[in-house]
Amino acid sequence: MSPPTKSQVLRTQYEAWPYPQVPLLAALPSTHPFELNVAWLWDRSGSGPAPAKPRLWIAGCGTFQPYAFAVANPRAEIVATDLSETSLRIARRRCAVHRQKHVQFAPVDLGDAATWPDGQFDLIECYGVLMNLADPLATLRGLRQRLTPRGVLRLMVYPHWSRQRVFQLQRLAQLLGLTATDRHHPALLRSFVRALPKAHPLRFAFTTYADSRNDAGVVDGFLHAGDRGFTAFQLGALLRDAALVPGYWFHRPWAQPDTMAQRLQFPDRDQSFVLNYLDLWQELRGNFVVCARRADAPPRDVQPATAHPLFAGDGHALRHRLRLARLRLLGGRVPTRTKDGDVVLRAADVRTLQREEHAAALHDSGLVLGGRDHGPRLPAHVDFADEAGFLQHTTALRVGRRAPNPLFSHLFAAFELAARHPELRLPDLESQLGRWLPWADPLEQRPIRFGLTPYGTCQRYRTNVLEHLARGALPTAASWDDTRLRHDAEALGHVRSLLRDHGELPARAHTGGELRELAVLLFTHDQLFLTFE
Repeated sequence: MSPPTKSQVLRTQYEAWPYPQVPLLAALPSTHPFELNVAWLWDRSGSGPAPAKPRLWIAGCGTFQPYAFAVANPRAEIVATDLSETSLRIARRRCAVHRQKHVQFAPVDLGDAATWPDGQFDLIECYGVLMNLADPLATLRGLRQRLTPRGVLRLMVYPHWSRQRVFQLQRLAQLLGLTATDRHHPALLRSFVRALPKAHPLRFAFTTYADSRNDAGVVDGFLHAGDRGFTAFQLGALLRDAALVPGYWFHRPWAQPDTMAQRLQFPDRDQSFVLNYLDLWQELRGNFVVCARRADAPPRDVQPATAHPLFAGDGHALRHRLRLARLRLLGGRVPTRTKDGDVVLRAADVRTLQREEHAAALHDSGLVLGGRDHGPRLPAHVDFADEAGFLQHTTALRVGRRAPNPLFSHLFAAFELAARHPELRLPDLESQLGRWLPWADPLEQRPIRFGLTPYGTCQRYRTNVLEHLARGALPTAASWDDTRLRHDAEALGHVRSLLRDHGELPARAHTGGELRELAVLLFTHDQLFLTFE
């Protein structure tokens, strides 16, 4: 019997654990998802005025996205598809409960284009899906063919460097024998990680992960059957090879490539370089979300300034009109996804918008469309020719006295990139730290004094890191079985004792290498360097 395909494995996971886990009656105020409105996304992406009744495909919709997009686009024709029938059933029920009747549902395997819906779409939403597919490029090329000439594809993928702690937690779960196939395992992982010291970076990563508080979120984040991250260079190449170009980065202002290039003195670089640098230094603080257009789309179109359609004019449903009336009288707040904090609206601002005027002060709120080009100005992508070699270097198990601790290998990647790849024209580490000084936002604070960001870690271990960069290359081991820690027997004994204390974990025989890897993941968070024999 042949092994199951990746699609079959993922279908099984999401049938058992539909995601996200959101109460069915949880309501989304009608003004809140204004940045998911097709007219807003077209404007930010440079596609000009959107159709009055756009056609929208949510490719991999999960249990909640159809409702959110239906609220944001009350006049759209929406097709919501997913691999999981259970997720579709929940999404359909949610839309029925909230009286969103303009959504059609269908089971679709994005790895099989024969199952896709017919026709072209003005907006395709593919959020958190591409990194689960066996052939992301083939799927992306197919999605591009389904875009109308000015259509927008909103795509989210996990970043490689910023998600390393999640990948380490996934590895920890594998070593503990925890999987998505057992109903008790999400709770076991939660209990195990929460028992780690408060200063442990893996505990920090788990407890600050919003979905870790529910079992479906733990499965999707930490017991996943096969996700991955993309570096910004990999994402840039993927878009290029699929004949797509970034139209707008759906990021907070600090994570916009043009803003970062200016602040960190990289004016002549491409978007991939700048975003990769942000990700590498753990300053992205989110996923890669890009609104892409076809490479053969018409030139960018900046339309005349006009009020956001959800805040202007008549013709809305009664509940939405009542909400606007309240804002018109009292003002209020509207949450954003691409800005830091909420948009604070005075009652007068709302009245201005409803008269379809566009006061200059409202342009930066996101509630005015047109009037300016919001797209990136940097070139889209230039290849990092030896990125594969650099990624291999960062995952290599280096041995010897004072070798980089594998728990912090992604931080050492930030320290070492300039010296290893002079063709990238980065300044030395000291100069990079100087450029970061006004802008870095280290996460480190008591009880975690290092290990969360390269900048915060280097502030504490600057001399040690510079000494490490000055010395020669260390040898590498092929596997954990080929190494020995200092006080190896004691470390392995400590792991065995901890596993006995957690007797509810699945019983399994660990190799010496697996115990050694567990020892590093669990007990070395207070050591930036280790000695491997």
